[in-house]
Amino acid sequence: MAFHDARRLNAAAIAADVCIVGAGAAGITLAREIAGHGSRVALVESGDFEFRHRAQALYLGENIGLANYSTARSRLRMFGGSTTRWSGQCRPLDPIDFEEREGIAHSGWPFSRDELEPHYRRAQRICNLGPYDYSPSPWRSAEAGALQLDDACLETRIYQFSFPRDFGQFYRAELGSDSNIDVYLNANVIDIEVDEHAGHVTGLRIATFNDRNIRFTATTYVLACGGIENARLLLASNRVASTGIGNQHDLVGRFFMDHPYFLSGHYQPARPEYDRSIYVIEDYARVGGEQKFNAAMSLNEQTLRRERLNACAVFFVRRPLYKTLPEYFSPGGKSFIHLIDVLRHHELPDRHLRRHARNIVSGFRDVGCLLGRQLANVARPRPALALQAVLEATPNPDSRVTLGERKDRFGMPRVQVDWRLNARDKLGLRRLIATMRAEFTRLKLGSLIENHSEGDTGWPNSMAGGRHHMGTTRMHSDERRGVVDSNCRVHGCANLYVAGSSVFPTGGYANPTLTIVALAIRLADHIKSRLRSAAA
Repeated sequence: MAFHDARRLNAAAIAADVCIVGAGAAGITLAREIAGHGSRVALVESGDFEFRHRAQALYLGENIGLANYSTARSRLRMFGGSTTRWSGQCRPLDPIDFEEREGIAHSGWPFSRDELEPHYRRAQRICNLGPYDYSPSPWRSAEAGALQLDDACLETRIYQFSFPRDFGQFYRAELGSDSNIDVYLNANVIDIEVDEHAGHVTGLRIATFNDRNIRFTATTYVLACGGIENARLLLASNRVASTGIGNQHDLVGRFFMDHPYFLSGHYQPARPEYDRSIYVIEDYARVGGEQKFNAAMSLNEQTLRRERLNACAVFFVRRPLYKTLPEYFSPGGKSFIHLIDVLRHHELPDRHLRRHARNIVSGFRDVGCLLGRQLANVARPRPALALQAVLEATPNPDSRVTLGERKDRFGMPRVQVDWRLNARDKLGLRRLIATMRAEFTRLKLGSLIENHSEGDTGWPNSMAGGRHHMGTTRMHSDERRGVVDSNCRVHGCANLYVAGSSVFPTGGYANPTLTIVALAIRLADHIKSRLRSAAA
């Protein structure tokens, strides 16, 4: 019917057919799909149309794992969610990503890629992408550059860029005019109420910053608020089920995954015409509008199966040369860049300012060298083709999201994120880089100048999380091995579903948004079918 500011609602109770928590890519897709068939939808969003630090601060938590993970900077709490600030890079998962793979524990989805194919095609339109074709041939052209690879050794993987990217802006008018959708902003879910057996959700408790309390009731409830917050809400709603809803087998929050990204060095082309190709992202500020796609290099599925490897993809990003060198990724350099980034984007600083300051002081030589190279780049720009690698992180039950001791403004426990990677996950990247090195030498394409610097963790200093939170409410038909079933319904709770990448059993190497939207469409179809059956 309209947009509502929960802080100004007169009603203390709101009823709908379906209540969706979170207005990001998954939540907006679900609302559009379900409401279009006559059901009344309440879409509940903690944030506002504009970014607000106060709402964003509810994401604050503690990182106790890899990569200096900042929970407050890794997602956006506003209408449109993290689609309001992303590159729009999209690709479906590969068929192998859905398989139970030998050598990769806990792998396998409860259905194949074929099951998701029609939903991917619908998601392609919702994400404002080009033709649903990810085979390399249609995207190659004379204008794409002379760099040609042997697909028998290095397969070419196509990504497309969503444009426009912001679901909040693009679908705002439609949602505001749909008579079956009510969007509630500044509405913070603080508890999932269940019956005495925790087998049925009876309502959601909502709180606002001006101390309003509202209760939402519905036939069906969906959590669509991200891989960390989905787990947090389930764990914190523990008044009836002491370990949290859906956590009867201690699985909620486990198997937390993200895509590790590495800048592994740079490429020196042997010939000038190799400098521009489909494998290059020229400028992230121009993707979608000017650059509609890019390609990456990857090992083929036969190699992955034969050698029991996790997947990896590498493409090139044009950036200043100094941003590919070891001092840029040193502890001092990373802390310096982190603080500059916080100031530039007016974001919340994390709780590790002192550590960043210590890194800058103790690493003053690296920071000084970095500043010198930055100034030199201003006087004489030296662009390079950085090797951007993205790795499939395989499932690890000890990588997890838990509740900490600290509380937020509404008394909810803040999270602790312990991101861990399996030691064998390094092998996929090493094998791909070695294959690239050999092929570039054999074909006389140029040199890969690699950055081998590693930190105390044994992982490259350049490693950063892609902010793709996956796996914490993983999907499996067996409740002892998953939090939700193949229809994304929480095991043991008849009317509670989870949407988004938290249900991914494995995450491949591709950005998750297209798959998030495809799964949301599939879930919407399931919910519509149930609602029709109940009404019959």
